[in-house]
Amino acid sequence: MWAVIAVWCLYMIAVWGPTVPLVAAEVVQEHGARAYGLVNSALGAGTVAGGLLALRLRPRRMLRAGAIALFGFAAFPASVGAGLGVPAMAAGAVVAGAGMSFWGVMWATSVQTQVPADVLNRIHAYEVAGSLAMMPVGQALAGPAASLLGAGQVLLAAGATSLVVCAALLAVPAVRGLVRADAPGPAASAIPGPVRPDTG
Repeated sequence: MWAVIAVWCLYMIAVWGPTVPLVAAEVVQEHGARAYGLVNSALGAGTVAGGLLALRLRPRRMLRAGAIALFGFAAFPASVGAGLGVPAMAAGAVVAGAGMSFWGVMWATSVQTQVPADVLNRIHAYEVAGSLAMMPVGQALAGPAASLLGAGQVLLAAGATSLVVCAALLAVPAVRGLVRADAPGPAASAIPGPVRPDTG
């Protein structure tokens, strides 16, 4: 769990934080507000598709499956940063939304089923403070970074960093090896809280 939160801090600062404002600025500037609405709608459609897929699939190793799906998010900032056309950006947004949503369901389900109930609220507080709180930091740094390097370069870097983050998640044995709580076979190891040993 702590490994995921630590990696997610980097994700929010270097990937999601810059992506939100810079994609909006780049798409509106190059293609207009209508195109941005289309791309953003495509992201939403992908999110719905990923959520529906997560409802149907029950992978034995949920965090590993989620991390693999999350590789798809790189398509969103990278397609905008590369200056591709609106259809390509919309396609990238669909893939990104599906990957992010699928990961979110896998992660939330793992936390809910692996963390002991008496520390679940505390763990959720750590998760929010240690990961989501970093998103404003990434957004604040996006402007200066874009001024220095160019918005397109920052978005391409965000896409590359997204791939690195997914690889880092899969490199953690406790993440890729965590078995779903109700999976048949040997008992799954629990995601750690402050009072539990390592995994996740």
